[in-house]
Amino acid sequence: MNRRAAAFILGLALALLAGGALWWWLQGRDSGGSEGGPAAIDAKPAPVPFELWVPDGIGLRVERRELQVTSAPKDRIRRIAETLLAPRPDGVRLFPEGVALAGIQLSKEGTAYVNLVWDGHEDPPPSGSTEELQRVYSLVNSITTNVPEARRVALLWNGLQRTTFAGHLDTSRPLVPLASLRTR
Repeated sequence: MNRRAAAFILGLALALLAGGALWWWLQGRDSGGSEGGPAAIDAKPAPVPFELWVPDGIGLRVERRELQVTSAPKDRIRRIAETLLAPRPDGVRLFPEGVALAGIQLSKEGTAYVNLVWDGHEDPPPSGSTEELQRVYSLVNSITTNVPEARRVALLWNGLQRTTFAGHLDTSRPLVPLASLRTR
């Protein structure tokens, strides 16, 4: 092999190594807190009390639950969303079966981006105005109440921020909590 080929191969290997190191570093930053710092290596989930806003008649009531989470804000947001999307002990679901959490992002400015998906469906599930209000604000109020780093929530559907989820509520911008929905 001549010198030029050897230099090219060495340069390519170094570029790949540098790219891999950069990717690894960015992945660590992504899983950290709202400041973007690396997550604690030894962070173990622990039971933490949460106040989840769940549908109750025409509004939302606060239900106290203990969830296994780490101290990372994104982990807390993820667990809250997963818990709200799962069926409750009485079998009632916030969204139809199959609606799942596709991803979470948290900006330095305090906006939590919650991406929901439903296999085989381009659009969110249809609902009346009360049900849409409960679905959206169950997530918004639960996240902002329990994660101080998240001051507002942008709901995404299949990675896109939609004008509305079911035609009644403006979801084209990040939403702040709406405490007036509390029933008890």
